[in-house]
Amino acid sequence: MNDLRAMLEFIVYEGAILALLFFTIAFAVAMLQQSLGNKLNDALGKTSLETGTVLAATAGAVTPFCSCSTVPVLSGMLRARVRFGICFTFLISSPVINEGVLLVLLREFSLAIAVVFLLVAGLLSIAFGIALDRLGFARFLRLAGPGFDIDDAVRVSSPGGAPATPWGMRARFAVMAALNELRASGPYLAVGIAIGALIYGYVPEDAIAQLQHQFPGLLLILVMAIAGLPFYVNATMVIPIAVALLGKGVAIGPVAAFLVSAAGTSIPEMILLTKLFRAPLVVSHVVAIVVSATVIGVVLEWASRFI
Repeated sequence: MNDLRAMLEFIVYEGAILALLFFTIAFAVAMLQQSLGNKLNDALGKTSLETGTVLAATAGAVTPFCSCSTVPVLSGMLRARVRFGICFTFLISSPVINEGVLLVLLREFSLAIAVVFLLVAGLLSIAFGIALDRLGFARFLRLAGPGFDIDDAVRVSSPGGAPATPWGMRARFAVMAALNELRASGPYLAVGIAIGALIYGYVPEDAIAQLQHQFPGLLLILVMAIAGLPFYVNATMVIPIAVALLGKGVAIGPVAAFLVSAAGTSIPEMILLTKLFRAPLVVSHVVAIVVSATVIGVVLEWASRFI
């Protein structure tokens, strides 16, 4: 009975939060496009891919989004015609550079270890954004269509010299655009939230801890990164899970790999991403999370012995 109540509470709470976030971001983007027009195009058009990914990784580091909550922000960025590589860096960095993991490292280890985590996670997010952009993975975006030029940082049309539209009219248009975006995303949100409710908060610490007896050395870190994929873990859940695993004798490398993977993606997020990404890009996102979690785990395991 308690489990059913927890599931219903999750559906209501997460559903309301994600629906509100989708609407707010879509509204803000529509207002921004109308208000700034070519000025925004000129400003972001001068931003290089490298600079943009650094800014996106920084923004991702300071935004406390879980994997699912990152998707509506990503949708807003793509519809604003922000360059694909910059968007992908934000998608990776926001949940991966997790404040929960950071607090665990500060509490259980040291400031130096926490700084190593921030640097490695940020560099990996930037590297994946640049690499996939250069490899042309923008072609797997479902949002791409007529007039969508991914080589520009942004593509917003606004007739020069046109009279300013009254704020109220712009706001009404933005509300309609946001509601249309929310309706289009509704089925994906519903399925994602339903699956998330089934697995939210369920992390079998004992079974995960037993993996350290089955896999030797660095292989355990990769296994833990893969094991974290299906779970739906947000920043508030990271600390108790980490403390439980560390208390069972699991080293920091495997623990960090599991937590980064679990926070970085989830089954509900993958379902939501299918609205924006085609299959090769969804798979690439999952691979990027596993690789990032594995590398972070290996580096932290090494650093904990010397720092």
